[in-house]
Amino acid sequence: MQRLLTILSNDASMFGMRFSPSKCKMLLQDCVTSTAELVIGSEVIERVDRFTYLGSLITSCGLMCDETSARIKKARLAFTNLRHLWRRRDNRLSTKERVY
Repeated sequence: MQRLLTILSNDASMFGMRFSPSKCKMLLQDCVTSTAELVIGSEVIERVDRFTYLGSLITSCGLMCDETSARIKKARLAFTNLRHLWRRRDNRLSTKERVY
């Protein structure tokens, strides 16, 4: 894997692009024995157990309960942000219904 990453980094540099190791993350799926570190240049890529990609939670074990709880937390936050709207008395009920 390190060899492929080195080749990709070298080929990208030929076109004026480079990878920023501080922005790269490594997630291993179904791989319990591998503890290898990947390196770009002289910096080690951070290994993570989960990250969010396009609004979906990706975990190393692939459990859906993590995805479900993450979506519930996002919905709770969205409704919490609307709490001030529900409590205002100067807004009509029809306005509140359209938002809901």
